[in-house]
Amino acid sequence: MASRRPARVPASARRLAGAAAWLSLLAPAAWPASALAAPPGAGGWSDDEEAVFDVPAPPTLPGLTRRDPTFTFEYTAAAIETEPTSRAGGKAAFAWYSHGEMEMPLVARKWFVGVVHDSAAASVPGVARSIVLGSPEIYGRGVWSSARGLSSGGGFGVVVPVPRDVSPDQAEVLRTARVVRPWDETRFRDLTLTFRPWFDMRHITGPFIFQLRQGLDWSLVVRGLRSGERRTDIRAHTAFYFGYRLARPVGVGLELWEVYQLTEGLPDDRRATFAISPSVRFIFANVQPALSVLLPIATPLRGDVASYYAARLSVDFAFPTDEPTPARP
Repeated sequence: MASRRPARVPASARRLAGAAAWLSLLAPAAWPASALAAPPGAGGWSDDEEAVFDVPAPPTLPGLTRRDPTFTFEYTAAAIETEPTSRAGGKAAFAWYSHGEMEMPLVARKWFVGVVHDSAAASVPGVARSIVLGSPEIYGRGVWSSARGLSSGGGFGVVVPVPRDVSPDQAEVLRTARVVRPWDETRFRDLTLTFRPWFDMRHITGPFIFQLRQGLDWSLVVRGLRSGERRTDIRAHTAFYFGYRLARPVGVGLELWEVYQLTEGLPDDRRATFAISPSVRFIFANVQPALSVLLPIATPLRGDVASYYAARLSVDFAFPTDEPTPARP
């Protein structure tokens, strides 16, 4: 069977990605050296600089300029409206998704390594109930930051393929559950190696926070192909976050996600997936819980379900390092 040609990426999207990439490269030249010389580590920042670097993170994206090792746990519960033509016959399904991520700074606020692991479960009427473990992802990232409020950088992750024996019923359950977190769906593919490069940008002005992540997933199936399956797939994903610091311990925000299937053989109206997520985060000394909801704007992932609604609880746990506090001049 002849494979379909990939859908053309809109020219406006290409221009936006190119402009953002050039901005991230050229930004360091736009700031004076004094703005780049702020030392990392506990106690090395003024109150104004703490307001720039220690800001509440989006529910999905990381806090770019973290100082300490951080563990993030996220739990998502969703009600899913299945397609009338599916085996569930349009009945409501329920899904649960857990996400765990440990990130360690190699150089405080600059270089990081991390590991991610997910699990998903769903109950689909007329099909089955099942729990599926995802494949682990390891990554590294770096960030340049300025006391003026601009940060930019990038990272590279690898999803390590893990074999799993999934029955047809379990595959249908997974197909339903994965729509809840479409930007990380590649972690649930069977014996598939995925490379995930991305770049990050963040700008802070007063109480306002703007953060962007844009990346690609290049997946390679490392087993025998099944009927109608491709050896490789590429998809793009973009997340934009707008936040506002109501007070020192409280921040609110709105995330917008897009996942675009570049090479998969799908009708054009099912290639793009959009979702929004309003949130509120509470900032304590070493714990930052956040509550959010996740709502689809257009067709859910590949049109596998009709719609869904999800609520999320995410908690960041920081583990401060015992670094001496430098004397202030």
